[in-house]
Amino acid sequence: MNELVFEVEQDGEWLVATCHFPEMATQAATFDELAPMVRDLVACRFEPGEARRTWPIRVHFVEDAVRAGAWNCPAMSEFP
Repeated sequence: MNELVFEVEQDGEWLVATCHFPEMATQAATFDELAPMVRDLVACRFEPGEARRTWPIRVHFVEDAVRAGAWNCPAMSEFP
C-alpha cells in the first residue's frame, strides 16, 4: 500500500516530523500543531492531481531508546 510515513522525534522543545521518501520535514511545539503542519507540507510538496498528495499519512513516534531503557532499569543498589 502506498503511504507517506513520518517519523516524529522530540528535539528539545520541538516535535520534528520527517518523511524519508520523498524527503521532507516540518516541526511544531505540540502534536496538535504538528498534525496540520504535516498535512500542509504534503499539500505544498505535491502538485494538485498527483497521486502521492492523496496517499494516507502514517505517523511513527520514535522514542529515545537510551532514555526509555533507563526508565525500566532496576536501581543501582539492586545490582550485586
